[in-house]
Amino acid sequence: MTPGTVRLSVRNLSFSFGDKPLFENFSLDLGEESPAVILGPSGCGKTTLLRLLAGLLRPGPGAGEKAAPSSFIEAAPSASFVFQEPRLLPWMKALDNVILPIKRRMGKAGAEDRGMRFLDLVSLGDKAGSFPEELSGGEKQRVSIARAFAYPAQVVFMDEPFQSLDIPLRLELMDMIAALLEKENRLLIAVTHDPREAVYLGKRVIVLGKPPLGIAFDEKVNLTGTERAYGAEAQGRLETRLLAALGGIPGSRNELPG
Repeated sequence: MTPGTVRLSVRNLSFSFGDKPLFENFSLDLGEESPAVILGPSGCGKTTLLRLLAGLLRPGPGAGEKAAPSSFIEAAPSASFVFQEPRLLPWMKALDNVILPIKRRMGKAGAEDRGMRFLDLVSLGDKAGSFPEELSGGEKQRVSIARAFAYPAQVVFMDEPFQSLDIPLRLELMDMIAALLEKENRLLIAVTHDPREAVYLGKRVIVLGKPPLGIAFDEKVNLTGTERAYGAEAQGRLETRLLAALGGIPGSRNELPG
């Protein structure tokens, strides 16, 4: 798969949970830049948008959600998901967790070969036989990332996968993901609440406003190498603009990271 092959689109989406409007006439195209990182204040619909794009959420009558009849969502043709927590099965070893989604379609031998390849890519080949309780928090998240990439999906969604990790480990995992994308050319769409993380990881950054304000900021990130690093001048300028966009959203000022 070459970069830019997959396109995801949302057109004229009006969506609510019960009586609470989340999106009104919302439109967005994704696919040109990967990773695309979405951030915004709590409750702005970041995770809901990911779930709609992944096809995990299909609004309809009787489900407690409402979507306008004119809404159009082009969901991912095939997708994998990395959640805030690793979600590993504790009775399975690391390799077995990685191959769980692909074992039936590839057979045990093929799945194990593929699973080991991705554990090696996340530098955990030596932990293939370890149970989750024997792994650190960062290692568990690496296993979940290996599982997401081992599944032959065209799109990988990440919902704040670094939230509980310290900064050095976040940087290490983001560098690892960048290396994986160079080898795999997946479309990666990630959600974060941290502008520094968005600038470091993303090639496109999108800020959602408080519902139902829509998009408050949308820009390609043209920083390379050390320009992306935490504390770099170019990174700081873009982070300042992101903070300004977030600060201009009503009710969001107390939610900005320290």
